[in-house]
Parts: sequence; C-alpha cells; structure tokens
Amino acid sequence: MTAPPGVLYVAEFGQHANWQADAMDIIALGTPFGLAFASGLNAYLPMLAFALSVRWLHMYKLNPHFAFVTQTWFIAALVILALLDFVADKIPFIDHVWNAIHGVIRPFAGAVVAIVASSPWLPATTIVSATDHVASGAAMVALSVLPITGIGLLVVFIIGGVLAALAHSTKSTARIVSTLTTAGFLNGVLSLVEDVLVLIIILLSLFASSIMLILLILLLLVLVPRFMRTRNLWKGRRWRL
Repeated sequence: MTAPPGVLYVAEFGQHANWQADAMDIIALGTPFGLAFASGLNAYLPMLAFALSVRWLHMYKLNPHFAFVTQTWFIAALVILALLDFVADKIPFIDHVWNAIHGVIRPFAGAVVAIVASSPWLPATTIVSATDHVASGAAMVALSVLPITGIGLLVVFIIGGVLAALAHSTKSTARIVSTLTTAGFLNGVLSLVEDVLVLIIILLSLFASSIMLILLILLLLVLVPRFMRTRNLWKGRRWRL
C-alpha cells in the first residue's frame, strides 16, 4: 500500500529540513574551533571576545555550567591578561620567556574556549547525567550523545587543544626565525601582525563560521604535513648528532 502524495511530500520535506539542520550544525563548528586556533596565538583575547559577544551582543546561548565566563570578575581578569600579553609579547627577551610560559597555557586555553563556545550544542544535563532529548544531525551525535559518558566533551577539548598547539608551534617557529635573522628587531612588528591575525580569526569565527571552518581545513592541510616534516627533520638531526 503506497502512502498518499501529501504524506510523501511531508516526509521528503522533513528529511530536507534535517539535512539543512545537519549542515548548519557542522558549519557552526567554525566558531569554537576557530576561537581555539586563535588561542594558540593569544590565549586570552578569543575567550574575552566570546564572553563579550554572549553578555552584551547576545549572539550565543551559554550552557549554565559555563555561565562564569560572562561574569564581571572573569571578563576583567581576561582584559588584564590580554593587555599583559599585548605588552609582554613586544618586549625583547621577555617575549621569549612569555612565549615559553604559554607553551602550555595556550593549548589549554584553546581547549577550554572550544568547549565553552560549543555549549549551545551541549544540553545543560549532559555534563552530569544522561538526557532524554537527542538533537538531530551527525555533528550533534558527537556533541550531545557522547557527553553522557564524557567522551564528547573530551573530543571537543582535544581538538581545541590540538588546534591551539598547532598555532602556538607556528608562532614560536616564526618568532625564533625572526630572532635569528633580525636579532629580534622585527619581533615587535611580527607581534603586531599576529595581533591583527588574531582579530581577523576571531571576527570570522563569531560572524562567519562557515568561512572560518573552510579556512581551518585548508590551514590544517598545510600546517600538519609541514609540522610532521619539521619534526622528522629535527629527529634526523638529533640522531646524527
């Protein structure tokens, strides 16, 4: 027995709507992962920008478990740290010390901002208990079903940390090359360029997540193979020594 045409149309329309929702969910991942990548260059500005966009621009909904990021004391702390980062990154010698200290802080900040910015896809109950409502879409499976066991949060945390670590490694390499070739005289200019790049990444992540996601994929296709070649070359030199 065949279904009436009206029923078939409703079913096809529902499938089309689900496909569109899935695509939008995937595109929206450009926001958390773009901010995570920017955290590898500046540990504090991406989280500050997201907190301000939630509190005053009301661009995103925040999971109650992460409501502290919009509180005044947290935003004030981020402002102070962002200013310190801006100044310290432009002073010779201090910039290398600051960069070394942030070798751990930046990847961790990227992992944290990825989770916080993903909170619209993480129901408030999934962090502590199972939920009866599962959102639609392949991307939502990873972000709403898996968090019941904590695996989903761990996946987002790891991806955010890896993206920030890649950005930090690139920043550190560029800073070392600049120091060796210009005796550090152009490090301040390089820092300003990095600041502009961070602002561009943040704006794309918040206002054009689809573009940010595409750029991240392209960057990964370039940076990951180059990072692997550099690591293998370094290991080969150490082996010969």
